[in-house]
Amino acid sequence: MEKFYVTEEDVAQILKIPGNVKGTIILTNLEYIRKKGGEEALKKLKERIKELEIPINLESVKHASMYPEAISVLIVLLIKEILNLDEKGIFEMGQAAMKLSPITKILTKFFLSIDVVLKRAPEYWKEYFDFGELEVPDYDTEKRYAIVRLKGYKFHPLLCIYHAGYFYQIGKIASGAKKITIEERKCVFRGDPFDEFYFTWE
Repeated sequence: MEKFYVTEEDVAQILKIPGNVKGTIILTNLEYIRKKGGEEALKKLKERIKELEIPINLESVKHASMYPEAISVLIVLLIKEILNLDEKGIFEMGQAAMKLSPITKILTKFFLSIDVVLKRAPEYWKEYFDFGELEVPDYDTEKRYAIVRLKGYKFHPLLCIYHAGYFYQIGKIASGAKKITIEERKCVFRGDPFDEFYFTWE
């Protein structure tokens, strides 16, 4: 696998994209790099953020405060760089973000069904992001499939894999299924108007 680096050009391009996210998302990804690479990896992340002049102080990030999603995306890309993650690793980071998020506590505490989770998915998105839309245009709990669409989100192709991992983990927790498959059938980076994920569970 060719070594991946975040460049100054990447930073400049991504920082132009509008939209904000709650600090919870950033903090869960910081927890991921700490667990995977230890304090040394976290230190390297801070050094790279400073070197690339990304406008964020990781020490001051708060769960409920809003931050540019562009910065959150750049942190994901830097974690890939530092930990040398492949696509599977990016997918796992998305899973981990879901496991560590407050949504997981809600799902497990109240034993919400997959039906309720799919209906409320757009609300969950709006709880954390002030842009874009999450839709569930079609699902059938008896046939055990669902289609999830993410509209108005285009930062970097690797985030498609990250989101696949995130949605996979939501489905796994909510359905209680042992086997889940997820496939990205449409992608804004392939010319489609939105990202579309199809997942099934058994």
